[in-house]
Amino acid sequence: MAIVQDGGGVFGIPSSPVTISGVLYVAEGMTLNQTGTRADQDNANGEPVGSVTIQGRIEISGNFQLPTPTAAVPSVGNTFFVPTTIRHSGTYILTEVGEQQTQADFAKVSFSGYKQIN
Repeated sequence: MAIVQDGGGVFGIPSSPVTISGVLYVAEGMTLNQTGTRADQDNANGEPVGSVTIQGRIEISGNFQLPTPTAAVPSVGNTFFVPTTIRHSGTYILTEVGEQQTQADFAKVSFSGYKQIN
């Protein structure tokens, strides 16, 4: 059975779809996280006397729905843009891409990455 979209609504999230290397994907279940690291300072007895939190990268993960089961799967290092409808809009770089999962004419891959600094 073929999947047929009726109407102008896009399945996925508001920032869908995204384009990677000229292929249009629907992003699903996307999660954006602001990372950070805590550095503690101890006195000579090993007791904590202070700490500071250092802001880290913004990381992203989710799934891409492929337009067809035979469409190109994104590669590590590919970039895509998340529009201004999301708090952390900008260009993201893929660091992990999962194996393609296919059922009938529906295919998806999981992904993760981080926000490009400049």
